[in-house]
Amino acid sequence: MQSRPVERHFEDSLDLLAVQETLRGRRKAFERIVLRYTPQLYSLAYRLLGSREEAEEAVQEIFLRAYRALPRFRLASRFHPWLYTIALNYLRSRRRGLQRRLRLRTLPLEEAVDVPAHPRPQMDPAASAERAEAERMAQAALESLPHRYREVFVLRQIEGLPVRDTAEILNLPEGTVKTLLHRALKLLVARLDEEGVSGGEA
Repeated sequence: MQSRPVERHFEDSLDLLAVQETLRGRRKAFERIVLRYTPQLYSLAYRLLGSREEAEEAVQEIFLRAYRALPRFRLASRFHPWLYTIALNYLRSRRRGLQRRLRLRTLPLEEAVDVPAHPRPQMDPAASAERAEAERMAQAALESLPHRYREVFVLRQIEGLPVRDTAEILNLPEGTVKTLLHRALKLLVARLDEEGVSGGEA
């Protein structure tokens, strides 16, 4: 399908325009970047840190670091892999700090993924509890992955980034990304099977 590459090219152009305006001193332009990328970075931070509070703080710090580093951004480059690289490097450092202080907590995805914008529809309490438990188990399975596999899985399967972008952000060959993703899927299926959740074929 051609729609997604065309859409990504349009988004890249909007990012570049916002970056150029920010570098000219129009700080409001950076707010457009913040609004556009907060949901993605929030999801990324939660999935890699496992804590709503840590994710919220991390997203603020990531944008602050990106803003400070913006004069070093090469305008011939694409902005979103650059931003994700800053995010991932910071999240790795923050995760190491967390591991020294406490065991990561597991929160239901529904508590962490929505960025304040739209109210969530009301769900039947039983269905809501069932969904929360399923998401808790999925997050626990994700947190059981080795960090390298987890990063590839989150970027490709949850963030929906192309292999090319995932490889660029992680500084890996595209073939290695595909291999790590395949292994991550197999490990996740095995973990979910242990928990009694049908994962299907990897």
